Amino acid sequence: MIQAPQNYGMQQPAVQQPARKPSFAPSYNAVQINLDTPTLNAPPAMPYYPPVNMEPYKPQAPVVPQQDAQTPNTQTPGSQQPVEVPPPVLDGNNTTQGPQQPNNVDIKPADNKGPEALADEAFKGLSSPDYDVQALAMEDIAKKGLNKQEDVIPYVQENIFDKLIDIMNVDSTNLPGPTERQQELRNKIAENDKAIEDATNAGQDPKNVKLPNQLTPAEEEEAMKLSPMEQVERNKEYAMFTTAILQKTYADEIQKQSGDVVPVTELPGAKAIITTLKTTDNADLAVSAIDALRYVQRPEYKEDLTKVYTIAQNDARPEVADAATQALASLNEPQPQTQQTAKTVEMQPQQQTNQAA
Repeated sequence: MIQAPQNYGMQQPAVQQPARKPSFAPSYNAVQINLDTPTLNAPPAMPYYPPVNMEPYKPQAPVVPQQDAQTPNTQTPGSQQPVEVPPPVLDGNNTTQGPQQPNNVDIKPADNKGPEALADEAFKGLSSPDYDVQALAMEDIAKKGLNKQEDVIPYVQENIFDKLIDIMNVDSTNLPGPTERQQELRNKIAENDKAIEDATNAGQDPKNVKLPNQLTPAEEEEAMKLSPMEQVERNKEYAMFTTAILQKTYADEIQKQSGDVVPVTELPGAKAIITTLKTTDNADLAVSAIDALRYVQRPEYKEDLTKVYTIAQNDARPEVADAATQALASLNEPQPQTQQTAKTVEMQPQQQTNQAA
């Protein structure tokens, strides 16, 4: 499950990021996505796939075995009629003479979902008005990509990128936020967490700590329930990281097949991520945008990303400035070797819609 209450907290290469400790990090109920920290720019090992805006997937027709030329498939006049097989003979114990059929056989249909079906299913989830359904659809893509990069190839589709961009661009300013009662309960939970942390740092057993606030299970559940505004903000973080996974798959495969490097500003969804970093009032979203850019960074992107990170480094919010500083440092760290024949490639005009930053 993707566990990203404030951001994905991706592991950055050889950089120890201090964990951000928000005053309250609500649980996302059934929509927690537990993203195992990936290794940045891991060498790809994937079969070829067409670029974004690919032709619709057309499943191949099943191969019908041809009949032997010597064996006619119809009975001709005068040919020998098939021999009738008599029914099995039952003995006194009501058992058949012949092989017994196994009992209680649980026959499960095979999962025959092809790339087109997987993409359609994800598109429907991302298009759902239910924010939790959207999050689960992104969770499914992200987990597959982190487990095995080639598994997300079916999702490298223009309509999938467009939906992820739409999720990033949702205006949450007029949506209901947490109630005053929820804020009060969350502050109490934060005080309890602080007491446990202090006791742990002092070498005490956290189980023996006397908490300053006693909350009932119902109160804890009320505190953890996300408001529509919080669901939208959460989904923006999910969308940025899921987009980064698909961007990396796209860029790596283009380079693998052609030796070309798609500019970072022309990666599908790059404009939405960079715009979020520059304009959002939510510091955690800004840090998530930096994390997403770091996930796809490579030596060819150093000049462009240096400009983006330098601007963010001057952000008045300490957590954003700190994340940008670490991102700048990561640009000078060793990266996996790229193909020597790599060159920059311009994408087709129809592929640049809502993509170029």
